[in-house]
Formats: sequence, C-alpha cells, structure tokens
Amino acid sequence: MELGAPLVSVIIATYNRSESLFYAISSVLHSTFTNWELIVVGDACTDDSEAVVRSFEDPRIRFFNLKKNFGDQGGPNNEGFRLARGRYIAYLSHDDLWMPNHLETALNSIEVEKADFITTLGISVKKNGQNDIFGTLANGRFVLDIWIPASLWVLKREVLEEIGPWKHPRECFVAPSQDVLLRAWKAGKRICTIPKVSVIAFHASFRPGIYKTRESDEIKLYFERMQHEPDFLEKELLKVVCHQTLKDSELEIWVHLRRTIFNIMKRSAIKIGITPMELAYFLHYRKKGKFINLWRKKAGLPELK
Repeated sequence: MELGAPLVSVIIATYNRSESLFYAISSVLHSTFTNWELIVVGDACTDDSEAVVRSFEDPRIRFFNLKKNFGDQGGPNNEGFRLARGRYIAYLSHDDLWMPNHLETALNSIEVEKADFITTLGISVKKNGQNDIFGTLANGRFVLDIWIPASLWVLKREVLEEIGPWKHPRECFVAPSQDVLLRAWKAGKRICTIPKVSVIAFHASFRPGIYKTRESDEIKLYFERMQHEPDFLEKELLKVVCHQTLKDSELEIWVHLRRTIFNIMKRSAIKIGITPMELAYFLHYRKKGKFINLWRKKAGLPELK
C-alpha cells in the first residue's frame, strides 16, 4: 500500500443509473469512518453519471468510465480494484445504501475476528413492503448456499490478489459476486459475518424495467429516513420480524420434503468438490450466464451475447 493511501478503497460499479448513484455516494459520505477513497467506475455509461459524481466536489471521489460495456458489475469492479490504493476493499452497488456505521463495524470486526473477509447483514426493500433480511449465516461463519451481495462485503486486498478478478457471467453458473465468495472459501480464507444490519438494498431483479424507468424515489425516501429518523433501523427491523412471522406460519409439508431432498444432494455434491450454490444454479439454469441474462431481462437490459 502506497504512503498516504486511504485505509479502505470503496468501489461502485455503475451503468446509467445516475439518480440512484447520487444516493449511494451520499450514503458513503455519511460514514462514521472517513479514511476512505471512493472509485466509481461506469460500464461505458452514456448518461450524466460523471457529472453527478463530480458534483460532490470531494477529492476522495474519482470517476472512470470504461470504453467498452462489460455487461456486469465485474468489469467495472476489476478496473476499480486495479486503481484501488487501500489495504481493504469494499463494494457498494449503485442502487444500495450503507448505514453510517457500515465501514466502522466491518473494519473493527475484521481485526477482532482475525478474518480475511467480513460480511454484514442487509435489509432487502421489496415493492410490496414485505422487506426481509439477507446475508444471515449460522454462527457467524460462511455457509455455501446463502446469497451475500457485494454491498455487504469488506475484505483484505490480498484476497483478490490471490484468487483473481471477477469473472464474466458467461464463465459462471452462479452470479459473479457469489463466484468471488466461493473462490475465497475454496482458497481457505476466513469469512465471517457480523450480525448487524448495515446495508439497505433495492435489488433490480425485484423492479422490472428499472434501467428504463430509472425510478429512484424509494431510494431517496429511505436515504432521507436514515438521516432524519433516529429509530429508523428499529422500525425497519420490526417490519421484517412481522413479515417473517407470517411467512413461517405458511410453511407446508412439501417445503420440508424439498429441503430434505436438496440437503441429500448437497452433501453428495460437496464430496466431489461442487458447492451447494453451484449445484442449485446448475440444476435450475443448466447453462453458464443464464441467471444473469434472466436478471438483465427483468431489469430492462439487453441479453449478454
């Protein structure tokens, strides 16, 4: 790490969502931890994303725009890592928000836990109001079939130097972000989860056509609530608990049967070196890159060739 470099390099990959990007960057600026740099990398953006980034007039924030569209966050994330100077790397999706304590919580924990890779928890905001928590792990240890988006991560830069760059969706059965996690696990890295909610996520896959409508009102609403409601998190967690209680009461016998069958298949797959997530995606999609193309279709983006 170069002399005078920030402790953390935050990387945001973006593509033509300048309205939501504004709030994602704003959430970083509200961090209680301030020794960071923010590298925003556009995937050949054609909108006003660069102007939005420069409007913050903060020397810690830089913008770069790829000349050729990669079609997934992996390309911009790899370029962001190439430019990063920090000892730690953190990612933030352009349509997610960090709670002010996200970086501070993760950095304190990575030292206490002697971990290589820390993840926190997030609240997934649904259009129907039935929000839920994601990133939950048993006993704070990484398990192989839990989806943990990159906005929840903080990791040592040596992890990426060892396992290599993000892959293109055509190279993965699972999402490229989960492929990074699985490769880190296979490399023997210590991955720990901190049981604290520090991310508010607005997944594009739950918002059909979002790249066409570019709607950002709900992100703006949540950002403003985070700033002005002292009990914001308590309210959101109560909403999640109420929703989860209703979900649990609706379980039926066939759900337990399906889970039993999958657990048998999972144990068999692990014995031959296949992770449960890779197995599940193969059984469901049958083709590398198919998951991402279905996600892109829902979000209003063209299919990757």
